Amino acid sequence: MRTSPGESPRTAAVDTRSGTAGEIVAESHGFCHFRPDHGGPEMQIADRWISTDPREVRDAREAAARQGG
Repeated sequence: MRTSPGESPRTAAVDTRSGTAGEIVAESHGFCHFRPDHGGPEMQIADRWISTDPREVRDAREAAARQGG
């Protein structure tokens, strides 16, 4: 994964409430700043609703691809 100098690496993740795949761009005080793959706005989500399990991320991305998103 490429990052710019001073930028932290992003972690692939999925919002387990909606099944939306994306990336964690920052974490702070029990919340994740989550950027969805579909290009919507960055969201702040409680970390208990975020999974970084590679299988869950893969499944969410495959489901989005099947739906055209």
